[in-house]
Amino acid sequence: MNRVKFIYFDIGNVMADTNDYFKGATTKFNIPLSDFTQFWDGGNGADDMTRGKITAQEFWQDAVRKFNIENAGDFDFLESWLSDYKPILETHELARKLSKQYKIGLISNLYPGMITKLFNRGLVADLKYSAVILSCETGFRKPEKEIYQIATEKAAVRPEDIFFIDDRIDFIEGANKFGWHTFRFDDSKILSTINRLEKLLLE
Repeated sequence: MNRVKFIYFDIGNVMADTNDYFKGATTKFNIPLSDFTQFWDGGNGADDMTRGKITAQEFWQDAVRKFNIENAGDFDFLESWLSDYKPILETHELARKLSKQYKIGLISNLYPGMITKLFNRGLVADLKYSAVILSCETGFRKPEKEIYQIATEKAAVRPEDIFFIDDRIDFIEGANKFGWHTFRFDDSKILSTINRLEKLLLE
């Protein structure tokens, strides 16, 4: 693709299938998944964790109190959470192909302690990334403009030289406002999505 020099990948539902998140913990402790997800989204868990203010285990302790869970104090919530993820290997292969032609980076609303575990579990493509931008380290989340500013500076190119792949429309819109090229990844149609990306970026 003309002018593109740097490609940023999201992680959730792009590099890794995260659709089953929380199912392991909620099944083990017999918590309704919808109630647990509502507690995650409706409280400060999602925001505080993605900004690096609390850890996964601290959120879990809040959940233990909220749902009156017994014998759960030493439960490793982060490990359980990551066990709910599955790699999207087609994206990993695409990233390897693209890395021969472009600089590659990651940008994700991620939680403290997760990135190393994602790599260790093979949930993220094993590449030499030129930049890894995480909300828990920057204090800013997609789609806030500040995280795209930081990512642009780390990429050391102009905004119009960056191509961004994400599954969330709101995150893509935030990147568009900052001048990036964008592509919405459809994890329900992985093969056709990968084919479209290859035609855009490799042909």
